[in-house]
Amino acid sequence: MSYKKKLSPGQAVELIALEGKYEGQYRTRIEEVGEKLLMVGAPFENGELVPLREGTKVKLTFWDEAAVYSFEGKIMQRIAVPIPLFILVLPDKVDKVQRRNYVRVPALFPVMFRTVNREGLSDFQKATMIDLSGGGIRFTTKEHVEDKSLLYIQITLPNGEIQTPVRVIRVDKNEEMKLYSVSGEFYEISERERDRIIRCVFDKQRAMRKKGLV
Repeated sequence: MSYKKKLSPGQAVELIALEGKYEGQYRTRIEEVGEKLLMVGAPFENGELVPLREGTKVKLTFWDEAAVYSFEGKIMQRIAVPIPLFILVLPDKVDKVQRRNYVRVPALFPVMFRTVNREGLSDFQKATMIDLSGGGIRFTTKEHVEDKSLLYIQITLPNGEIQTPVRVIRVDKNEEMKLYSVSGEFYEISERERDRIIRCVFDKQRAMRKKGLV
């Protein structure tokens, strides 16, 4: 079970109920990783606990920078206190899918961001987009941004507005212009929203081809 090194308490995961009244896709997190068992938080939807039954077939998906991992199993046990939990059996191996290499294009769509900290979210700060891809964004800002920090980004695209968390992976400071260049990857973004971004990137790329820029 070498993949177990990629699992840790507090880690965000996706739990998909494959059958029953509450069949669907839910976000939750890992609470505890054992030798053969995995404890995940029972998910909530619209403020209500999703009461999946013991024995329900589920699929658990988790990810890192390089790949997406998943396995199917059953809810072996439900625990109500101190917090609602589901217990799953860890398989010997999991399915692995390499992350796609996303096309990155220069773009100037309006973008604002808020910093996520212990107190909550900061006020919105203005930024200037440099480029965009299905995997992340690069922008400049006068505001100080910490490397490895978590931001909440608002992007206004031709096909609508997207708000999503972004994990900062690099910050470069231009001392002369007093600007920070921030590179980040989309974090816990839905595939629907990612597809909207990818469509805008492809449209931008197509327009650049017509102008002979690529």
